[in-house]
Amino acid sequence: MYIILARFSLVTKIMRGFTLVELVVVIAVMGVLIAVAAPRFASGDIFETRGDAGLLSSTLRYAQKTAIAQRKNVFVLHTDATPDVVRLCFDAACNQPVISPETAGAYVFTSSKNVDVVSLNAGLGFDGLGRAVPDVGTRYTVTNRKNNAQIVTIDVEQNTGYIH
Repeated sequence: MYIILARFSLVTKIMRGFTLVELVVVIAVMGVLIAVAAPRFASGDIFETRGDAGLLSSTLRYAQKTAIAQRKNVFVLHTDATPDVVRLCFDAACNQPVISPETAGAYVFTSSKNVDVVSLNAGLGFDGLGRAVPDVGTRYTVTNRKNNAQIVTIDVEQNTGYIH
């Protein structure tokens, strides 16, 4: 008898609707659960890796466009000693840095703290026509230190300097 009354009470409650307070409490509890559970399902590592790869690609394109505009060689200097820093310079020794339009200082790309950048050709440059100097292709690999499965590559073609 009690089960029948409880079932009837629930059915009549559903038919009458819920109060505003009950709805607000349910929404608040669900919001807290989502706020706590969502970061466990979605990691920001892939966004960090892809973001740095995009910035590195933009840096390479800026070096190429600067070389074309200035009709000078522009070198993209990246060493294993500083795997998270890429510098743009007008000479291979970096005595004349390329000026950044954003900071009015030397153009330096620094990757995020969890991202490594590795290049096959640490002395890549672009000539006044935008071609790769020396005339060899290279590949930049952007890897997340936390999750090595997240790898983005950027290729520079040898004859044209095309960046993709």
